[in-house]
Amino acid sequence: MTFGLAARITMALMVILAAGVAMTTILSAHMFERTLSDFLTSRFEFELNDLRQRIETRMDLGIELANLQSVPEELEEYAHADEQILSIEVFDDSGIVLFSTDPSFVGDLVTEEWVTTWRANRSRQIWSNIEHDARVVGVPLRDNLGRDVGSLALRYSRDLFDDNVTAQSARLLVIGAVVVLGMTPLSILGAMVLLRGLRSELRDLRESMDDVANLRRDGPALGRTRTDHPEFAAFAATALTAHEDIDTAIGEIRRLDEEEAV
Repeated sequence: MTFGLAARITMALMVILAAGVAMTTILSAHMFERTLSDFLTSRFEFELNDLRQRIETRMDLGIELANLQSVPEELEEYAHADEQILSIEVFDDSGIVLFSTDPSFVGDLVTEEWVTTWRANRSRQIWSNIEHDARVVGVPLRDNLGRDVGSLALRYSRDLFDDNVTAQSARLLVIGAVVVLGMTPLSILGAMVLLRGLRSELRDLRESMDDVANLRRDGPALGRTRTDHPEFAAFAATALTAHEDIDTAIGEIRRLDEEEAV
């Protein structure tokens, strides 16, 4: 009983602790994912804004977006500076790719999701999207009259993002497991120490019940219990008295039966 009581209480504490650690781990991993996403978005937004200023400066001189011949070289320069960048595109308000670091994209239509997201975020200075193999960050392009004439879009590999999230999640999982495993022996020891008095009282009460069951008015366990638990002592005295009365009644009935038989 001694180990069983402490073990059961410790098991309940461990379940609560494990649930709390698991919830904390999930929330921490989610928070890290959001923070990393915001960081990468801000990082690439900074690069795109630099490109946008160059392009819009030329458009302010009256040159149409499609006629900016120096744009491909600038896109290549930025793409080669960061190995995480998969491609950079410039598309017009119809979604047609005008310039790209991948020449095979030029003249193609960007995905409907890109155009929809860009148009839905025209009032903002940035838009983003997620593809199965890449994350997309874009900024709008406006002429000197403030009209939207297209957008810059940068695709970067999801490997960097996913690898960092996976690694951080694994670290959090290990930390959580260490906390739970480390707290298990401490919880067992703490339960045994804190429940020591309760276990002693339960043992005395059990032995006292044995005294009552065996009709021992002066049993050692019952004697100890009388001092600490007067209410139980009163119950035991009543039970013993009732048992003696029952035995007396049974004996009287037997005596009367024997007299009648004679």
